[in-house]
Amino acid sequence: MVEFQDLSLEIKDKYQICYQAGAQKSSDTSFINLWAWQEKYQTQVAFDKDLCWLKFGKESEKVYGSPQGDWQKPDWNKALKTQFSKGARFVHIPEKLLNIIKKQYQGDLMVEEDRDNWEYLYHISDLIALSGEIYRNQRKLSNQFIQKGYEIEEINEQNLQEVRFFQQQWLSQPQVKEKTDLLQNENKAIDKVLAGWKIFQPQIFGILLKQDGKTVGYTIAEKQDADTLIIHFEKALYEVRGAYPALNRITLQNNAEYKIVNREQDLGLEGLRRAKMEYNPFGFIKKYNFTLL
Repeated sequence: MVEFQDLSLEIKDKYQICYQAGAQKSSDTSFINLWAWQEKYQTQVAFDKDLCWLKFGKESEKVYGSPQGDWQKPDWNKALKTQFSKGARFVHIPEKLLNIIKKQYQGDLMVEEDRDNWEYLYHISDLIALSGEIYRNQRKLSNQFIQKGYEIEEINEQNLQEVRFFQQQWLSQPQVKEKTDLLQNENKAIDKVLAGWKIFQPQIFGILLKQDGKTVGYTIAEKQDADTLIIHFEKALYEVRGAYPALNRITLQNNAEYKIVNREQDLGLEGLRRAKMEYNPFGFIKKYNFTLL
């Protein structure tokens, strides 16, 4: 059996090698994302040959995540049967990995679609141009904001406290009606990322969006690889008309050399799913859960 250890900054570079070798890199298994949400999910890792295995939760409630590495190398039948017992549950498994495992595993799997955790993929050029009828509302709102003038600041070690202050301002808005567990856990995740800002260079970046000298939004994102960005956190004031669509557009305009943006999952939240679909994704990182029977 593989031996798991708590996720730590010491294994960041080793983990990153495994992550970059994957054929379908999801946002939820980027090191930055795992580190941000470690307190909630109690993430552990185990390195074994060409793979890094992931485990989440207390021992009595444990589930396993998507193993990182070159998925073509392992003997998946041997790996799963020797390392894990029947009943082991794996969650958020990208479709490409699932298909490889299904071809090799000589046993029964109970597979279920995990639609709430599909990640949304967009062409960056589309979200900058916002051309055509399908983007009419986003284009109108972002143009209204932009026409009033704005400034941006790159997030750096000197203005991290300003991001923290704005995050608390965002949480205090009347539109954020209930301080749900999700929002409280997200707030902790954001603070953990900000605390490690220097450590996560050069992958991590972000902007503060300002209008008339006042911060009205921010983005925290990650350079996943040469082509793809991940938007991890994006917050704007609801009272500032067009701030959200403008923040999205301006962030991408300042990183137009990339081709794809991963705007993560909708978690099954109806409003969030509707908003993500309105931006016309070209595809998804589809995910599934399975149990060894």
